[in-house]
Amino acid sequence: MEKRKIINTSIILILFLYTLFNRFFLLKNYLKYAEFISAAFMILITSLSIYLYGFKKSRNTTLEKEVVSISRIVIIIYFVIIYGIGVFAGFLKNAYSLKFFGILNNIFSPIIIAICIELLRYIFLEANKNHNKSIVLITIAIILLDLSINMRVLDFSSKSEMFKIITSIGLPIIIKNIVFTYVSNHIGYKIPIIYRLFVDMYIFIVPILPNISEYIISVLGICIPFVLYLLSNRLIELNEKGIEYNYRKKAFSLSDVPFILLIIILAYLISGYFKYSIIGIGSESMTGKINKGDAVIVMKVKSEKDFKKGDIITYEYNGKTIVHRLVEIKEENGKKKYITKGDANITEDNVDLYIDDIKGVVKLRFPYIAYPSILLSELFS
Repeated sequence: MEKRKIINTSIILILFLYTLFNRFFLLKNYLKYAEFISAAFMILITSLSIYLYGFKKSRNTTLEKEVVSISRIVIIIYFVIIYGIGVFAGFLKNAYSLKFFGILNNIFSPIIIAICIELLRYIFLEANKNHNKSIVLITIAIILLDLSINMRVLDFSSKSEMFKIITSIGLPIIIKNIVFTYVSNHIGYKIPIIYRLFVDMYIFIVPILPNISEYIISVLGICIPFVLYLLSNRLIELNEKGIEYNYRKKAFSLSDVPFILLIIILAYLISGYFKYSIIGIGSESMTGKINKGDAVIVMKVKSEKDFKKGDIITYEYNGKTIVHRLVEIKEENGKKKYITKGDANITEDNVDLYIDDIKGVVKLRFPYIAYPSILLSELFS
């Protein structure tokens, strides 16, 4: 028992120290070689773990095979969503080299890192079944390492950039690793590896990429692993009852449909490429009708027929989206000028607005559901 604790502590400590080394030394001084060095490190630490802990094969191959099949369906759903949005948003030519040796060079280190991380996770978890503290610590260590490797070229110089990093990259990595720990602990290492190889590596291989915002990728990066967790958890619970099931049929339920539809609708609204979009309210200028932390559904306007005096409209000003009420329409030099005001403000907005400046009209409000993102944004503003 004491020997196991020493080994556990050593492995976790090595991961923490390498994360610091990578973040504060390699990425600053040897960025070009950082990923290759990280791949070499992961081979060493994974090999060391196999030597110290041994390697156990999956205990329930039937369950694992079924969840692998289901994970493929989840991955297909992910690609259908992002490329479906791409049909409307457009596509970009892949900037990575798509020649054989170019692809090989681009994916060599990421693939090694992805496989080794999941093998290391599985080996550690198998050696520490029912030791919750050790499981939590290895998960934290892997999350920090994963964050360090994936944030290698991002700018931390401003608070707004930090917010962008946390929401678009940090949260998906954290959620993904928590789900992978659960799946690996109960089923095996194959599902997390398959997910990483397809979802994380496709950008190095496909000729065109959907021109979608990083916030859509963020939402899907959080929701898709959660769907994988829900389906896996359902099968794990069935398996633990000790009865033979047709797992694949039992994995999906009608109760999953609303959640999957919600993911699709969120991606649709957040994208901003369609008729309707969603905006979080970060000020108190409309308090009474729309409160800080609310989310509003906005319909894009094509002409002045889409809105009227008294409607709550949106426009861009100094890089921000303003949601205020249209209080007056004036005629100046043959053009209509639109005057807006926040319901809670004393004065009208000191902005000259014309038809081309008005982006949308508010159609629906959801109280307070945007509060978490607004609070997080304020921390970095």
